[in-house]
Amino acid sequence: MDAQNRLEDLLFITRHLADLLEQENIALQRNKLDVVKSLLERKTSLSRAYETRVLGMDADEKGIEDIDPDDIQALRDTGRRVEALIEENAYLLKISLQVSRQFMDSVADAVQNAKPGTGAYGANGQVGGGAKAPPADNPALTLDETL
Repeated sequence: MDAQNRLEDLLFITRHLADLLEQENIALQRNKLDVVKSLLERKTSLSRAYETRVLGMDADEKGIEDIDPDDIQALRDTGRRVEALIEENAYLLKISLQVSRQFMDSVADAVQNAKPGTGAYGANGQVGGGAKAPPADNPALTLDETL
């Protein structure tokens, strides 16, 4: 494959990666974690393809001087777009993780502070007072493993 074709491939991959990052960032802003999860495999594939093309261009610079300057500029512009999207993506992922951790900490605190006898029905059918809550050996708790 000559240098012009390799650059066009790289440009194609970079544009698709930018589009995918935009979709992921929008999904993160709207808290659509199912969309984020569905994009992960494609994001990984595009990132690997991008890395392979860049390494290939570094290893074989033959014909680089013949590449269309407009394509080089387009690649630079798209690269800057991807860089900005990656920074935004990292920020949004960090925020999402912090929110998940704070939520789990709040749930854990609530479970630890739950007092036996509150909200349970007693043998006489009354709530609270002398009624005891079921044993807290196995409190209901789930973990969001999407992030």
